[in-house]
Amino acid sequence: MNIRVKDIHSMAKDVLDLTDDGWNRTIYYDISKLLEEAGETAECLTKQSAYPGKKEYKLEDLGDELSDVIIVCFIIAEKKGIGLDEAISRKQKKRIKKLLDRFHGGNYPEGFTPRVKI
Repeated sequence: MNIRVKDIHSMAKDVLDLTDDGWNRTIYYDISKLLEEAGETAECLTKQSAYPGKKEYKLEDLGDELSDVIIVCFIIAEKKGIGLDEAISRKQKKRIKKLLDRFHGGNYPEGFTPRVKI
């Protein structure tokens, strides 16, 4: 299943609409939730690298935690009226330009076909 940015926006709205006080929770709640999910992601990464191959540390678990981080980011964006599709595109263009300037003299390497053009 391919999920698009607008689909994740809809999922975030569902989370907010289905939570008793989702739209009214304070920014401090949102920050703590984002930090909680980021911490769980870090814990999952740490356990996987400390105990590679152990059955209880699956990539699926890491995927779940990363998904939680993404959804919380989209929830915050929805509450603040930020369209992350435009923000992600704008930021990626800045990131690519920075990398090209830093590592390639401002030009795409020969033979490289960019997926995002700046």
